[in-house]
Amino acid sequence: MDMNMMRQQLEGMSFPASKQDMMSHMMQHGASNEQMEMMKKMPMDQFNSMDDVMAAANKMMKMS
Repeated sequence: MDMNMMRQQLEGMSFPASKQDMMSHMMQHGASNEQMEMMKKMPMDQFNSMDDVMAAANKMMKMS
C-alpha cells in the first residue's frame, strides 16, 4: 500500500472527518480497491487529523 498516494487522495480533506466521508473523498480522487478496502477495515469511524489516518493505516499494514 502506498501511503503517500493515500495521503494525496485525502489532500484537502477537512478534519474531523468520518470514515465514510474520507472514503467518498478518496473515490473521487482515484483510490484503488486496495486503498478502499484498507479504509473500510480501519477500526476508527472518526478521525481528528491526517496524522490519525496515517497512524491507523500504518498499524493495519504492520498487522497484515
